[in-house]
Amino acid sequence: MGAAEAQRCKLVMAYFPTAAEAEKAGAAASTRKGLISALPVKPRLEVPTGQISWIVGNKHVGEEDRELAEDFADRAKRAGAGDPDLIAQIVAYALACHRANQALVAHFRL
Repeated sequence: MGAAEAQRCKLVMAYFPTAAEAEKAGAAASTRKGLISALPVKPRLEVPTGQISWIVGNKHVGEEDRELAEDFADRAKRAGAGDPDLIAQIVAYALACHRANQALVAHFRL
């Protein structure tokens, strides 16, 4: 099934912070030789990207992904987000910001 058909059918979705992580997860999960689609997604308007990047910027780059994901899922729920898809996008965006910060630290060897 192609990516467009999968979207129309609203099949299971997962959000990943980077394209490489999405491809790796798809390859690992695929038992049908690559019939898993990975598409770039723009965050929904409800995702507070500015606030997320500021909060992540104030965290330590060595923080575990699991801890960061749990923190942002809890923050989203406390802010009234009930839609699991919205919460998943918030967590994925936070992890993407975290990856970017880690890359900067590695680049500048801080």
